[in-house]
Amino acid sequence: MSRANRIGKELARQRAALAKVEAEYRYARNRRMTVYGSSFGIVLLAVVLAIVVNQAMVPSAPPLAPAAAVSDTTGGVASADAMAIPIGEASAPVKLTVYEDFRCSACDAYEKDYQSAYKALVKAGTVELLIHPVDLIDNVDGGSGSLNAGNAAACAQNAGKFEDYHDVLYANQPAESDDEFASSSTLISYAKQVSGLDTSTFESCVSSGKYDSWIKQNYRDLEQIDGNSTATPTLLANGTKLTLSSPSAFTTQLQQMAAKIAAAAKATASGTAKATSSASPAASTSAAASATASTEPTSSASASKS
Repeated sequence: MSRANRIGKELARQRAALAKVEAEYRYARNRRMTVYGSSFGIVLLAVVLAIVVNQAMVPSAPPLAPAAAVSDTTGGVASADAMAIPIGEASAPVKLTVYEDFRCSACDAYEKDYQSAYKALVKAGTVELLIHPVDLIDNVDGGSGSLNAGNAAACAQNAGKFEDYHDVLYANQPAESDDEFASSSTLISYAKQVSGLDTSTFESCVSSGKYDSWIKQNYRDLEQIDGNSTATPTLLANGTKLTLSSPSAFTTQLQQMAAKIAAAAKATASGTAKATSSASPAASTSAAASATASTEPTSSASASKS
């Protein structure tokens, strides 16, 4: 074999050895990258899961409620009434909780038939209304008119004009299938019918959907009450669901409920007074006995001395 051939074979052998070394290096490097990548992926997944779990464990902030929402839950009223808009005296014996939807045709019928009856009871101090606007029709038929109208009513509450604006919305309620109340400009235009409500503050509140989360929470609360038969209007008197038959029967039922509450309160007060009265003679007798006991030794000592 010539010297040139020997050199050529040696160079070929060296190139093959170098290629083998480079291939082994690339394999080891790729393997390390795969392991590192998998480890990084596992760590990243763990971090993401930890964030999700932590966020789930942190209680969500309560929805923003309009001004002057009820602050307590006394009188057998459902705890959800802490978010209601009140109308009437807080001292009224009957708390009439009303879940209603400004798009709901049945709610409009209730207002037309029963409004004069419930307003008379409120004026008499028999009933305090606790109003919860909800977005039921939006959830059933789509759209956003229920939500937007409810938010606008909450904005009116901030201006102390809820009841007047509430009545204007029902007086102008479109057909249930017509999502007219989805328009902020329409809702804002109705403020012109309420003295003192047509302001930039009201307009900004309506346009921003400030109380949307409150309306949605009201609907979730209604679902808890009604279950699979969620409907509006839903009425509860001191936590007991009412079935409407006629305005006169409605008035009688609430007046009788108020009378029973008043009678129970009177009986409790009378019982307390009697207990106090019966305790007084006993106290006097005890005091007299104590006085006698304290004077007897003195008399005995005087007799002995004489």
